[in-house]
Amino acid sequence: MKILLFSSMYKIGLSNQLTEQILAFSNNYNNKFTFVAGDGEQYPGLLKKIHDKGISCDIIDGLDRHYSFLRLVREFKKIVGRDKPDFVVAQTNWQLSIAAAVKYMTQANYKIVYVVHGYRHNYHFRSFFARYLIMSALFCCASYVVTPCLYVKRKFRFLGNRNRVIFLGEDADLFENHPLPVFSGTKRFVFPAEFRIGKNHEMLIKAISRYIEITGDCNIELHLPGKGERLDKCRELCNKLGVADKVFFPDFIDRKQMLELYLKCQYALISSNVETFGHCIVEPFILGRVVITRRVGIGEDIICHGETGFFFDGEEDLLKLLIQILPDRILCEKVAMNARNSRDQFRWDVVCRQYFNLIFDPPAKANL
Repeated sequence: MKILLFSSMYKIGLSNQLTEQILAFSNNYNNKFTFVAGDGEQYPGLLKKIHDKGISCDIIDGLDRHYSFLRLVREFKKIVGRDKPDFVVAQTNWQLSIAAAVKYMTQANYKIVYVVHGYRHNYHFRSFFARYLIMSALFCCASYVVTPCLYVKRKFRFLGNRNRVIFLGEDADLFENHPLPVFSGTKRFVFPAEFRIGKNHEMLIKAISRYIEITGDCNIELHLPGKGERLDKCRELCNKLGVADKVFFPDFIDRKQMLELYLKCQYALISSNVETFGHCIVEPFILGRVVITRRVGIGEDIICHGETGFFFDGEEDLLKLLIQILPDRILCEKVAMNARNSRDQFRWDVVCRQYFNLIFDPPAKANL
């Protein structure tokens, strides 16, 4: 059995996430995969990382810039003719279109697996139409659809049995023997996200301000790494509420710095309206941080309220929750330990096996 995996994303090229997937698939299922990517990289060194492991990757110029469709179809057709895959895994609508065009032009026998990464989910009305357009295309072209969590699966519920949940894997550095947090001294919270509408940084700033005002507990910090159009407004809000010395804006930070910040903090706060997966939820969860989140993305799949994390619905609910749980060190220690003990489901080895289980134990009526 041969599987062709697209390994790049729109405007990004080869991404860190898909690089880790390539390494895991190659390590566990050598010689079963062909990897195809555009000519870009999310950051320099990813392609070298693959080549250093002796893994080859076909590069198609312009694959992720969405032009010259017929040329891309011709180039992809050559790879299909050479390797004759049984399955093609597409990460974007553009890749789905290319794979479907080659399949029907050449009468190739491969089945298409489509991985949902987004659906204009940051825009309420756009997302409604985008989901139904995507679902229409998937009914026609895809044999299997992989959604990264139950939250997204429900958004594509009309796909029925061909729709399966498989989590995204996470980087190996998160699974090293990092210490659990100590719940004494300064209470530190983190929320890494772009400063834009829908992330609701202002909600967190107001909740922290009100917590200090009500409890008198000033031994608290909120760390908000990231860039975006609403960053200056959030800074202004901190000054207005008198918490500029409690809320920190590290700007954009790299992977190593992000890990250091997670380890510095005991808690993660997630106030997003929507997360299709939520690395901001999973990463601190793996590290045994206490995750306090709205019911978005992967949250409902992995968090049992009061056992492996906490849910809140809005600013008032978050404020009550902070007042309840922050003084309870025993509860926080239990939740942190339970979260870290549940982390193995995000190891790439586990995710790889689930992909192969999908292929070898296919959903009913998925014979496109």
